[in-house]
Amino acid sequence: MALRIRKDGRILCAAMHPKEPGDTYLHDGIHYTLSVEIGAIVTEKMEEGGRGGHRCHGEWWWVTQVPSDVLPDLRFSCYTKTTGSEWDDDIAPIKYNAKD
Repeated sequence: MALRIRKDGRILCAAMHPKEPGDTYLHDGIHYTLSVEIGAIVTEKMEEGGRGGHRCHGEWWWVTQVPSDVLPDLRFSCYTKTTGSEWDDDIAPIKYNAKD
């Protein structure tokens, strides 16, 4: 799926959000690289999460800027959570830090 980055910096699912003036469009390949290969962006699971799931809002966040009320879906990321707030640094060069 493609993404739109709004002028205000929000990263949105292009299939769920119409084009607006000033949007930057990211095609599927770039989206795949950012979310799966690098793990730089995350979203909630489709049906569940702190804000009701991806289906409700279609928003993505930089992994270091996830709001504290969002539970990211890490199934497709290149890293896995180990214990507590620790991450497997061999897998994930970017650490997840909830942003309040």
